Amino acid sequence: MDAPTAALSPLLDLEGRVALVTGASRGIGAATARLLGRCNARVAIHYGKSRAEAEEVASDIAQAGGPPAAVFQAGLGSDDERRRLHREVVDSLGNPLLLVHNAGIYVRNPFEETDDDAFLSRWRTTQSVNLESAAHLTLLALPAMRTARFGRIVMVASRAAFRAETDAASYAVSKAGMVSLARCLARNEGPRGITANSICPGWVDTAMARPDVAARKAEIEAEIPLGRIATPEDCARAILFFLSPLASYSNGTALGLNGGSFLH
Repeated sequence: MDAPTAALSPLLDLEGRVALVTGASRGIGAATARLLGRCNARVAIHYGKSRAEAEEVASDIAQAGGPPAAVFQAGLGSDDERRRLHREVVDSLGNPLLLVHNAGIYVRNPFEETDDDAFLSRWRTTQSVNLESAAHLTLLALPAMRTARFGRIVMVASRAAFRAETDAASYAVSKAGMVSLARCLARNEGPRGITANSICPGWVDTAMARPDVAARKAEIEAEIPLGRIATPEDCARAILFFLSPLASYSNGTALGLNGGSFLH
């Protein structure tokens, strides 16, 4: 969907609403931020480390004719940083009624680990960044959504939520938690006009996945009936669907987005 903002269908127009996209300096988050900007959202671009990449995404949105975007830094493993992020987004752009919880880390954490302190440290960091931040930022945004009687929440989970992982259980559990969190929110907030859904990608051509993809590309593609690894833009379009009027009746859905490599 590369149409200029002025030519948008009403079914894709996000009406100038504020959209907070976490982890939006690269990969799925950056592709999503760019697409939402083209669909008339005022995008809050969260980043953890690379301000330059985040500002490049904001510049791309402006060049495509979208509303001015803004960049915000926060370490999502910190309660206070998450509170500050929410406050700064509200002060700069307004209350975020569209939330895309995309930021995440993948750390191998095998059960063969003999150092339980190391295992627990990796486990807790993964849960805090991937899952707890999504719950916390949503909680902070809910009062404004309830007042507006409108909100759209999308969790960027993973097929690992259902397929499971043998050497990165902490990651798989965090993603399964995101799917469950979306469903809990869907049931609790649906009566207030707020929906929550998740996408569950398989392999995606992002910086985080690229080293593994480079080493196993032929093997990975052979497992995907569509014969290719997903692009960040494939994921961004699915996220846009859930944020747009096209998905006004979708609530609690976990959308598999893996080319058919894992069906459940």
